[in-house]
Amino acid sequence: MKEIELKKAVEVLNGKYFGKKGLTGRTLSGVSVDSRTIKLGELFFALEGENFNGYDFAKEAARKSKLPAVVMKEVKRGEFILVEDTLRSLGNLASYYRKETNIFTIAVTGSYGKTTTKEFIGSIFATCYSTLVSFKNYNNLIGVPLNILRLENEGIAVLEFGTNQFGEIRRLSEIVEPDIGLLTGIGSAHLFAFKDKKGVLKEKIDIVTGLKGPLFVNGDDPLLVNLNKSKVIKVGFSEDNDITFKILQESIDGTIFSTKGMDFWIKLPTLGMLRCAMLAVSVALYYGISPGNIQEGLKSVERASHRMEIIRTEKFNIIDDTYNSNPDSLLNAVSFLSLMPGRKVVVLGPMLELGEDSFSIHKEMGEKLRFRVDDLIAIGAEAKGFVKGFPGGILASNKEEALGILQGILGKGDTILFKSSRKLKLETLVEQLKEEHCFTYSTL
Repeated sequence: MKEIELKKAVEVLNGKYFGKKGLTGRTLSGVSVDSRTIKLGELFFALEGENFNGYDFAKEAARKSKLPAVVMKEVKRGEFILVEDTLRSLGNLASYYRKETNIFTIAVTGSYGKTTTKEFIGSIFATCYSTLVSFKNYNNLIGVPLNILRLENEGIAVLEFGTNQFGEIRRLSEIVEPDIGLLTGIGSAHLFAFKDKKGVLKEKIDIVTGLKGPLFVNGDDPLLVNLNKSKVIKVGFSEDNDITFKILQESIDGTIFSTKGMDFWIKLPTLGMLRCAMLAVSVALYYGISPGNIQEGLKSVERASHRMEIIRTEKFNIIDDTYNSNPDSLLNAVSFLSLMPGRKVVVLGPMLELGEDSFSIHKEMGEKLRFRVDDLIAIGAEAKGFVKGFPGGILASNKEEALGILQGILGKGDTILFKSSRKLKLETLVEQLKEEHCFTYSTL
């Protein structure tokens, strides 16, 4: 981050300074929301969460950083900056800094594929420009400002917008004012807050609030196909889209696809990964990046940890897609599973945050898997809908029981897909399976 005068920061935060040192001649060289890792010269924002209150650590943070902490109530015996809302103030500082750096910003949102799309775009643009890519899954009202405030001399920033309640995407768009926006698709995610897919769409489309340029969308998505917004560019397989792609070759080792006479290749499997690549290619072509640089960027994107990782052992194959789960990503993973040889087994934890229709959605997914996989093991009461929709499926009470059941049915040449929402940490089962069998294995 480039230095900001502390006096200017207080003005941007609409805050009131209390302390003896004063503001003149002092600068900040970064921001922090974690007193454990804060460094000298970083401005600490005392945020509040369900399980923590940053105010409790304001004094410690100020001592380490040698700068006043940003708080919502007065601190005894210390200097501080008093604001009305620390979270909103963090966003305001990021908004100011984004304007000062005048960087070209690309924002990605959607119910699925955000991170992969972001990685494709970042990798492509990095072949030509100094590019900042959103760190890990820092995609909320805390993470996005922190990413912006990491900027130094980059020319491009690729940011991911996530949400689990109404109003978040609108606020993120106001802070960033993206030059280009992307909407990967509308799925059944966070339905406890949005109720249904129409609610999800209402929230996601708020990316246009601060959007300066075009919005690229998955034009094959039923809820986006008739989207009537200015500057919308629809991308997909249908001839009705503004940019149309074709699949030339598909296998477990990757996909070759084309548009406008140009061929591209990605090493990542599944239709979901391909749609992410199609959106990234479309944005790159719009920006004027050459097909050669686009291909160079695409091929350098590897599988992210616990996202469609293929592990080959001497006896069976494992697909580790344990990073998270929702109906759309589950069907996408199973479509890839169908490309694998041998008997197909799925070990599934619950899909969380689906609201009052959670059981029926799990049951529907179980029904859809009936003729696509051979065996199904679900874990925990929240996943029992899978078994209701999949006759012969087995419900295990916990991961240990599921592993025992799995080991009892596994045969040579089988492929097992592990998938669950993040809370279950199903990747521990994958690791245990590898360790207990002491197989040599390789990842592709």
